[in-house]
Amino acid sequence: MRFLSIAFLFVLLAACSSPEVELQLSEQSAVLDCQAQSWATMVTSGGDWTLSADGPYAWIVPSRTQGKMGDLLSFAVQANPARNSRQAVYHIISGSQSLEISILQEAEKVVSQPASKGAYKHVVILGVDGGGAFFQKTSTPNIDAIFDKGAVTYEWKAVFPTISAQNWGSILHGVLPEFHRLTNSIVASMPYDPASPYPSIFRVVREAMPEAVLASFCNWDPVNIGIIEDGLGVHKWNGPDDPAVADAVVSYLEGKKPTLLFVHFDSCDGAGHGSGYGSPNHLAAITAVDGLIGRIHQALKDRNMLDDTLLMVVNDHGGTPGGSHGGDTEAETTVFFGAVGKTVDRDTPIVDGDNRDIAAIAAYALGLECPETWTSRVPTGVFWDVTGGEHKEQEIPVSEDRKHETEETPALSEIQKLLSGHEVLAYLPLDGNEADAFGKVTTAISGKLYYYDAYYGQGVALDDGDITLEGISVGTGSFSAAFWLKTGGVSGDPSLLSNKDWNDGYLDGFVFSLREDDIKFNAGGKGRSVRMDVTAPLPIDYKEGWMHIALVVDRKAQQVRLYEDFTLQGQGAIPEALQGVPFDALPLRIGQDGTGTYKHRLPAQLDEFILTADVLSEADIAALKAYYR
Repeated sequence: MRFLSIAFLFVLLAACSSPEVELQLSEQSAVLDCQAQSWATMVTSGGDWTLSADGPYAWIVPSRTQGKMGDLLSFAVQANPARNSRQAVYHIISGSQSLEISILQEAEKVVSQPASKGAYKHVVILGVDGGGAFFQKTSTPNIDAIFDKGAVTYEWKAVFPTISAQNWGSILHGVLPEFHRLTNSIVASMPYDPASPYPSIFRVVREAMPEAVLASFCNWDPVNIGIIEDGLGVHKWNGPDDPAVADAVVSYLEGKKPTLLFVHFDSCDGAGHGSGYGSPNHLAAITAVDGLIGRIHQALKDRNMLDDTLLMVVNDHGGTPGGSHGGDTEAETTVFFGAVGKTVDRDTPIVDGDNRDIAAIAAYALGLECPETWTSRVPTGVFWDVTGGEHKEQEIPVSEDRKHETEETPALSEIQKLLSGHEVLAYLPLDGNEADAFGKVTTAISGKLYYYDAYYGQGVALDDGDITLEGISVGTGSFSAAFWLKTGGVSGDPSLLSNKDWNDGYLDGFVFSLREDDIKFNAGGKGRSVRMDVTAPLPIDYKEGWMHIALVVDRKAQQVRLYEDFTLQGQGAIPEALQGVPFDALPLRIGQDGTGTYKHRLPAQLDEFILTADVLSEADIAALKAYYR
């Protein structure tokens, strides 16, 4: 037993005197750049180990603070937007051993980093219609390479409603749709008001830089028709398909170095409507457009423009698997945004950007101030030296007409003098009754009418009734209608003036209707085989009081014109199939369709209703303006 104890003692002593396993690290220090990244080291130790830091470091996070032999210790290193030098020191301890870990982010030469405002000679905006955020679900090698050192997000937001005109309008005009008031039907037929308080980025550049070279190439004509103003010297080109657009842009860049270039590709939206957004066909269309974007980027490179160019790829909206858009689902509202240029922030995530901000980004890059009426701003994460604030709140401007207080109706001789050169069918002053003051037409009432103080004297409220103008036929001749209107908004599309069954726009006759965002003229005929529609956006402040409305149907010029507050706001051609077709069907009514039973009543008050069997010219509209103001 004694010998056994002595042997055990020798074994114990030998064990105690064996050397401790050396604490080792596969990597003990790192020198990193200022981008976000991770760094790791493998720990070799004779037992458990712990990690301690020399100080609190908000910019670096270790994967663990304790472990055992063979564990991997990694560090998540955040981007350093200040690009200054910073160091973190840790100690790893196992038993009596300790090793130091040093991680250094080296300073970058920010002294040569230019301020972003005015840093660029050129801004190029490449627009993809209907691309949404689906770029991340398909192959886009060109975009991946172009924006490798740029700012990219798949969480940029379209504005609501997610429709092309509304979003391209916001992209180029720096405001939400309720301010620019553009819709697909309007931009397809009506030039944008060159004096609008909500100018496009093209107008902003032209007014600040008279010698600037401006160009827009589109596969959706309405951008160049009704979103970008005329008269600015913008080189506008509309093409039949996306490859033709790219060809034209590349050819243009061989001889020009534009200050502002906008390009619109439309094929992705067509594929989304046809096969569903996110479908194989839709994703293939995005990949095809990626190739066209690569061609334009190469053309900019060949012209040695890239160093002085801010390049953006933007999208108007996404869409649903069923092929629709316009709603507020994530698939419709979330879109891709990419920007690359010498001052673009490649490290900081883009925060809270939406489509109206693109105009502000373009203006900032060129060194221009945004108009006071814009609500766009440069979001955080686009430029290295810009931290974006909140979007500016914009009050709705109210026209003086809306504030008009009731005045006494002028003597009948005044309006007779004003209209002396016209074939007047009816003049209804609506001062407590529906009678024609000229005595030319018999009127009849359906339902209940109410009379209140109006623009001049009193006016009629048509919420529960309507007025029939008996025996009036417009036939194939020209006619015009003008009146004051006051409404708090409508549901549906109630009739202002109509002689047709408004349940079907293809039926014979015409209707002049009021909708929530616009006024609309419709005519149909030829056995329900053809129809026409012309719209004009309502003023942003129309619910605040009185506005003047005028409809001109010019059968000689084969054109329909819509005026609001004595300004032309919408126009359209009468199609050849309806030329010579009478615009008659049922009795002519104010406040209802020709049937008198249309489901949407007119919640509005009218005053000073004029109907003529001829055209009110621009001079006549101006005379009406002078008369009422």
